Amino acid sequence: MTIVFVEDNFSHKTDGTAISTHRFREELVKRGHTVRVIGIGIDGPDMYGVKEHVVPLVSAVARKNNMHFGLFDEKIIREAFTGADVVHLIFPWQIEQKCLKLARRMGIPVSGAFHCQPENVTYNMMIKLLGVANTFIYFLFRIWMYRHIENIHCPSRFAAGELQKHGYHARLHAISNGISDSFKPAETEVVREDGAINVLMVGRLAEEKRQDLVIKAVKQSKYRDRIQISFVGRGPMYKRYLRQTLGLPNPPRFFLDFIPHEQLVDLIYKTDVYIHASEVELECISCLEAIACARVPVIANSNKSAAPQFALDGRSLFKKGDFLDLRDKLDYWIEHPGECKKMEGEYAALGRRYNISYSVKKMEQMFESAVTDFRTRQMINGNPRLRKYARLVEQRASPLRVFSFLFHYVIAAPLLTIAHRVYFDLKYKNKKVLNKVKHTGVITICNHVHYLDGPICIFNIFPRRPLTVSLPRNFDMALAGLFVTLLGAVPSPSTPKELQSFIYLLSKHLRRRGVVHFFPEGELDLYHEGIREFQRGAFYLAVDAQVPVLPLRLVYREPRGIYRLLKKKHPCFTLVHGEPLYPDTTLLKKDAVADLQKRAEEAMRTLG
Repeated sequence: MTIVFVEDNFSHKTDGTAISTHRFREELVKRGHTVRVIGIGIDGPDMYGVKEHVVPLVSAVARKNNMHFGLFDEKIIREAFTGADVVHLIFPWQIEQKCLKLARRMGIPVSGAFHCQPENVTYNMMIKLLGVANTFIYFLFRIWMYRHIENIHCPSRFAAGELQKHGYHARLHAISNGISDSFKPAETEVVREDGAINVLMVGRLAEEKRQDLVIKAVKQSKYRDRIQISFVGRGPMYKRYLRQTLGLPNPPRFFLDFIPHEQLVDLIYKTDVYIHASEVELECISCLEAIACARVPVIANSNKSAAPQFALDGRSLFKKGDFLDLRDKLDYWIEHPGECKKMEGEYAALGRRYNISYSVKKMEQMFESAVTDFRTRQMINGNPRLRKYARLVEQRASPLRVFSFLFHYVIAAPLLTIAHRVYFDLKYKNKKVLNKVKHTGVITICNHVHYLDGPICIFNIFPRRPLTVSLPRNFDMALAGLFVTLLGAVPSPSTPKELQSFIYLLSKHLRRRGVVHFFPEGELDLYHEGIREFQRGAFYLAVDAQVPVLPLRLVYREPRGIYRLLKKKHPCFTLVHGEPLYPDTTLLKKDAVADLQKRAEEAMRTLG
């Protein structure tokens, strides 16, 4: 593929996002792709340099945080886009917004990345306590650019969750920025300074990174006379932090300029404890690099950071903003070298899961998804039959759909709920798990053992109204076909093009917090006792839309009381709810589908 990265700060190698873009570019080129880059002041093969766009007041503040804005130059950018298969936009700034419009005019698929956390902006504007400000910035970013992009790279599952909470309905690809092969455990024992305890933190010297907590914790530590702090990064808080270090027995070392991998790795090897005090992180790649080198971390337990997921137990977590708790955790690891040595191996194993070579394969899948979505939209718009099929799947407004809506809520819901209770003596088990998925899209699945198990599953999740997938022939039956339509069923695809459209449209529905119900066993088998082999469609769709699967199982009960007389031949039903099953975002798509299907089958067999 020919891929174009639009990255304002590509030439600034001290910026974490720029470093990640460099790594992805290098790995993609190794895998045979052509990768062009548009950035400020760059030149060379496949490099398209633009000038800096200076925004009054804003640029002055942004530069202190190593952020620069590119100036859109249509001639240069059109040249870079010519012959491209996909354009990948790193930030939501002006140049990216204009590149998005140009790519759409040129008919080129576009993907995006989300690397600028609004909290990074509000912390540096000193309005960090105003949650509404963060919400407003998420809204601005979505309006400016992300609402027009269907595939977005999120550097962690945490980042994807934040976007979902703020109304982003794109296909969110949780892909680690990845760590290079340079970051691995030392092959030989590292020689350290006699008696020194080395503490390291890597990150911009900015308000939200909270290097001040490290300084305060060390000042209060029992081992303050032996601790040597090293800070790697630059930023607007440097002078303030320098003043705060006055009084420390060992003045901290500040590495303000870019240091090559080899030097950084050597610095990590000589570290006894790595501290990550930042309260705002979409992934925290620097923490992962230290972990991959077998360093034990102490991490701020912040709900605005992805870093806490990397702590293997509570000894590596400290309360956000609490330097005394940080001091206690730091002193613990200093006092327990044997335990620290044991945990180094476990952290190194965790770090290997985030290797760049694995992440780049997932990036390829995202680019392929962007191209497929683009072509699918074109195919639907250009084919009258597919447009008609799309209207059925999307259930667009029409007199029939209005009547279907009224029928569902006014007639079917009360009547069938009563009928199920009376005829089947229907009971529910563990229904409270529905609360866990009430704010997200979800796929419900159930064993297919009765003609009326579809309505049972549909009204189980009331007042939400699931789409159900039914065979096309069911819509051709006179009275039953009308009933299937009124209950919100959509026809399963019968041609390859319909299948492609079906996945695309239902994935959008799920990402917009919709509900879809599947019978993964396929055909009905009346009163079948066990769980039959599943088809993969529901699980492929769950992985594609990144939504959970909720297992349901109809189990049989012996009739009791009056039902012994009313139901001599048939059992009563209990609908058992399992725990939601989430796709494993660390796996490649094919493996994630197989994994989710396997877990769902196992879960269904245990329900009872």
